[in-house]
Amino acid sequence: MTSAIRALQPPQGESLRLESMVHALSGRYVVVAGASRRVRRRRLDTFDRRLGCDGLALEHRNVATGERLVLSRADGSPTVTVTAEDLRWPALASALPPGPVRDAIAPVTGIRALMVVSDERRRIQSLALQNQDGKTVARVELDAPASPASAVPTEVTLYPLRGYDASARRAAALLTGAGLLPLARAAPPARPRPKLHGDDPSTVLLTTVLGGFLEAMGENLPGLLNDVDTEFLHDFRVAVRRTRSVLKLGRPALPQVMRSRWEPAFKWLGDLTTPVRDLDVYELDLPRLEGWLVSADAADLDAFATHLRIRRTAERRTLVRALRSTRYRRLVIEWGEELSLLASTPHHQTPGVEQQEPLSAGQLGSRCISRAHRRVARGGAAIGADSPAGDLHALRKRCKELRYALEVFAPVIDAAAGKRVIGDLKDLQDVLGRFQDSEVQRQALRGFAEEMMVDGTPAAAVLAMGELIGHLDLEQDRARREFDVAFARLERPSSLHLMHRLGGVT
Repeated sequence: MTSAIRALQPPQGESLRLESMVHALSGRYVVVAGASRRVRRRRLDTFDRRLGCDGLALEHRNVATGERLVLSRADGSPTVTVTAEDLRWPALASALPPGPVRDAIAPVTGIRALMVVSDERRRIQSLALQNQDGKTVARVELDAPASPASAVPTEVTLYPLRGYDASARRAAALLTGAGLLPLARAAPPARPRPKLHGDDPSTVLLTTVLGGFLEAMGENLPGLLNDVDTEFLHDFRVAVRRTRSVLKLGRPALPQVMRSRWEPAFKWLGDLTTPVRDLDVYELDLPRLEGWLVSADAADLDAFATHLRIRRTAERRTLVRALRSTRYRRLVIEWGEELSLLASTPHHQTPGVEQQEPLSAGQLGSRCISRAHRRVARGGAAIGADSPAGDLHALRKRCKELRYALEVFAPVIDAAAGKRVIGDLKDLQDVLGRFQDSEVQRQALRGFAEEMMVDGTPAAAVLAMGELIGHLDLEQDRARREFDVAFARLERPSSLHLMHRLGGVT
């Protein structure tokens, strides 16, 4: 492992010549130029650019002496380089060699895979800096693009030798004095948010939002099909689920074809993604489930993990086949055409619209939020100590409808009030989610256990799963006890005042 003390670059739009860098350093050091060499540099990040957002930059470099992982930070902390052989991308952080790079990367990337976001050939020129005694005290690397078309500018990195950190810092000061700047690692640009107003036609807001979900589906499809990481399916599924919710919310302003054709189409797509996503959740949850075991050993769940992988492989085959089918391709193409047609058609010329008088985005938002909140308030007030699990599940779905209404119409409602209401709603959703997840997981574990017994799974595995089911009973009871407090928080006077400002109390 080696660490660099500083990374620099020329001002934007300016080039850096080796001769000028040598001139800046030669007043203090004897500069000995080494041989120039070519390097392949692959910059790595997750699909959603988690490293860049956290001020980290990771590269996989192929050099003549082998392969290296190079980690640098936007705050100017020392660059860390470790040996890395036979890495293939995409890969999870767990595939990186143990050590400081993996330790820094893994908490940031989480369950997302590292992918190659740029792949370039670079030209590296090494310089050795010697003091008056002829001892090498630091090394400098000039990293320049091998092609003028490169989007990555020239970089200069200083590496101190042991015991000579001060010399490397002086060399960095000489280079910054000559005009070089600290290397800037730009965070990825955020997706632009639509600029909408309350008096805009409601169809403008709806088609903008629905078009964004269609774009998200397209962006996540390749990673889903290639099984890069589980978040591609999750984000694809979220876009589908939100599309379904917006179609339902927008019924008063949308043509009848949305209800007769497109709501069933996206229900098919949502149902299609459910089995694999459910199995992904169980696999991701295994470490947490293992922590629940008291009598059984974590190794007793190995058979369960194997069963999940086999089931997932079969379900994923069905999912991929459907997403590569003509039916899906036609859905995406025709849905895009439908949105384009809706966006270009004046409201009074749109056939089959429930609301004859045109609704503005603000009016539709107020109506949807009001209706969704009434359903939550009525459903929550009806929950008692003896209410069946189905009532709490129904309330959870109504909370989702209110949450989606607040998020969809966020551009045209009181932003501060919406944010605070969503905060209270999240607490209630968390309680209801834990209650419902415990119910669903308990039933699913029983089903898995029965399947595994038929396949001859050892009794220890089934007993361990029985212990998990018992823990889920306790989790559900705990969530049920927390419900009253969470619901009361959402319905307290201050929250109702905020809902009034948003159109949610009438």
